[in-house]
Amino acid sequence: MTNVTDNRRIFFLLILVVLFWGINVVCIKYLTQFFPPLALAPIRLLLASGLLLPLVLRQEGYKKLSSREWFPIIGVSMFCIFFHQITLTIGLTATSGMHGVLILGLNPLFTTIFAGYLLKEEFTWVKGIAILLGFSGLLLVVSGSSQGDATLAGDGIMFIAAITFVIGSLFVKKATISVSPLIVTAYSHTLASIGLLTLGLFVNPVWIYPGSFDLLPIAVLLFSSFCSTALGALWWNTAIQQVGASTASLFQNGAPIVGVLASALFLGEQLSWHHFAALLLVLLGVSLGTGVIRMPSRLLLLGDKLRS
Repeated sequence: MTNVTDNRRIFFLLILVVLFWGINVVCIKYLTQFFPPLALAPIRLLLASGLLLPLVLRQEGYKKLSSREWFPIIGVSMFCIFFHQITLTIGLTATSGMHGVLILGLNPLFTTIFAGYLLKEEFTWVKGIAILLGFSGLLLVVSGSSQGDATLAGDGIMFIAAITFVIGSLFVKKATISVSPLIVTAYSHTLASIGLLTLGLFVNPVWIYPGSFDLLPIAVLLFSSFCSTALGALWWNTAIQQVGASTASLFQNGAPIVGVLASALFLGEQLSWHHFAALLLVLLGVSLGTGVIRMPSRLLLLGDKLRS
């Protein structure tokens, strides 16, 4: 009974994560009007770390980690946060919010494929079909009529952002074997914020644009930093520890839907048929690749015969 209750709690947190992360893409797109990309990322991470560090010190105190425990945390910091935040923020300045969320919608598919490869699992033809569907949706987005300020370069950078997050999520699974998700989240965000701040000092001639201290930009910045970044990462890492990366990644299927609707609602971007078609292909691809939708047994038998 306890396990069922715990899982329900984790699933509820994952639903909140999907909502926060889907909206966060739109928040970042909006905030790039008021902050340079490589200034926005360290500001958000510093604010998130300012929430996470006192929380970990209060709940768990200071814990000295071994070099073996530090290694995956550094991996989380580099891939899931440092590289991901840079590519995410820069990518969203060069593409539309809708394109961004649809490309990030490939994350569950990439997670399944990467985890299968690293675990030496068999690469089935069903996964091959899932990849084809997912990339078909991606190609439909980038080859369709431009939405807002969408560009091919921006879509490519968003693709890299998706890959770096997937690699970082694999480090999360390894890190949370011996260290609590709260410590992993707080320490990795602190390391990444220091790295991003150092980078920003070298590359940013200015850190803010006019209007950045108005009420709405500040409110969006705080929501993005505290809810989407700090709490979203903490709950995501907790879910990976409790139910595994593959199960947690299933909930990311909803992030593109939230993001597309949020882009239309808050950014005024227009919905067109190729966005819905691309969204359908992406969701179908990730659902096949992660096992949410299973191929009919007759088709599986046919595939086995073709392989033999």
